[in-house]
Amino acid sequence: MGIRDIFENDDDSHRLPIEAPGLRDTVQTTGTWGAAIQRQKYFTGPLEVLTELNKQMPAQDLAVGLDQLAMLSRLRSMLDASEAVLMADTYELFARGVALQSNGDNRIQAEDEPTPKQLAEMGVSADDILANLSAGYYRVTPHDQEIARSSFVAEASIAMRDTDNHISNKLTMAEGLRHLCLETLNALSAGEITTQTAREIIKNAQDLETEDVHRMEELLLPFAKHASDSAVRQRARRLHEKMHPKPIDERHKDAKETRDLRWWMEKDGMAVAQLRGPAEDIISVVNTVEHHVVSNVDPEDPRTRGQLRYDTLRDALLDGWPEGGGSTLKTKVAVTIPAVEMLADPRKALADLEGYGPIPIGTALKLAADAPSMLRLLTDPWSGAVIDVDRKKYRPPQALRDLLRFRDTQCQFPGCNRLPERSEVEHIDDWAKGGGTNRTNTKLCCKRHQMFKHALGWNYTYLPDGSVMWRTPHGQTCIEIPGSVTSVQNFDFNADRTPQRLDIELTDRVRKVLGYEFEEPPEVDAN
Repeated sequence: MGIRDIFENDDDSHRLPIEAPGLRDTVQTTGTWGAAIQRQKYFTGPLEVLTELNKQMPAQDLAVGLDQLAMLSRLRSMLDASEAVLMADTYELFARGVALQSNGDNRIQAEDEPTPKQLAEMGVSADDILANLSAGYYRVTPHDQEIARSSFVAEASIAMRDTDNHISNKLTMAEGLRHLCLETLNALSAGEITTQTAREIIKNAQDLETEDVHRMEELLLPFAKHASDSAVRQRARRLHEKMHPKPIDERHKDAKETRDLRWWMEKDGMAVAQLRGPAEDIISVVNTVEHHVVSNVDPEDPRTRGQLRYDTLRDALLDGWPEGGGSTLKTKVAVTIPAVEMLADPRKALADLEGYGPIPIGTALKLAADAPSMLRLLTDPWSGAVIDVDRKKYRPPQALRDLLRFRDTQCQFPGCNRLPERSEVEHIDDWAKGGGTNRTNTKLCCKRHQMFKHALGWNYTYLPDGSVMWRTPHGQTCIEIPGSVTSVQNFDFNADRTPQRLDIELTDRVRKVLGYEFEEPPEVDAN
């Protein structure tokens, strides 16, 4: 697995005509006088607007209320400008620190593949030796710009309680505003344009020359101060197409490499799938579905046009077109059905669809009826956490993988939603330091975030209540709990933070009641 497989991001900062990190100006590099001016421009302004707004509240009539809404919108723009400056400058300080470590570190780079004995003779600590070995295993170096950026984004996402993807996009916008589109930043900090308008300008500044970006600002900003975000978006796209140095056919060829299928969860047992690909393919798919819907109109069918489109596409993928004799694709899903809850009150029982979450028990039973096999799970009746898995048909490490799959449900890094198929068995206490391979010393973790722990200085501690505290290299903390946990009312996040495990154990009596009449398997290496 290479670096491209570990780092799946949509970072577009390298497509902006700006200097590499570590070489840019920040508030800290402008001197005392310059820093005072920038502080006034980017950080003091929002306080003045907030003070003025506070004096006027509450609104006494409609006109005043609308004026105050406009002030709030202006305040939001100013705060976003402050955030962009702070984020860009903080990342610049981080990048400079990484560069200094790269120049002064006595560790050998991963590609040199030194032996542990050679490193020890150089005076390198045991932890640094393990870090170098881990970097070699993951084929990365901690001082690589892309790796360092990814670690910073992850730390910032914990500090700001946001997703990696959102923070990565914010950082790209912040860099573009701070180091390229200063006029746009100034307009945003004055509350003259919206954050969405600023985002559109940065987005459409990608792949252009610096002078063209400034020309775009010159043409858009006077218009953007009075126009809607939608109107600015349309004009910015047209300017980007007109100024782009590369022919459209070449760009289209390159863009085909970004084709993808993504999905995300929504409430009420629903989800959304997003298909990205060449326009001709997407339009062909849509037209094919639409043609089938129009050609098979049934006046008695109560379904809407949208429902018919979905049902047609769903049937084509999962069951096959009516004349095709069925699809060769087979549905693959995993469902956890809480037997105790179902017996107590079937109306309130909720099953769990792997990769999604709670679904109606009736839907789960229907899926289970068609399942080729069943796998019994033991769950904590109070929290819902999976604590053991039936091992009658599987021998470790498959049984252990099954347990982690249903207990953790996804990568246990904060904010990561990679499913078990894209995660691996990770030792809590390192295997290299004597950690065993069992259910109390393993968890699911994707390749990327394993590398964070082993090569980039991230760490975590298992708490007595079963939750996990992650610690970033610069001191930010975040608590995660097993994905199968449905109730956190018994979790004590203020408990003594020492490396302990869940104290729920299987007794012989519990095993007999559940029909788990087999011996505890010996510890084995999950790898």
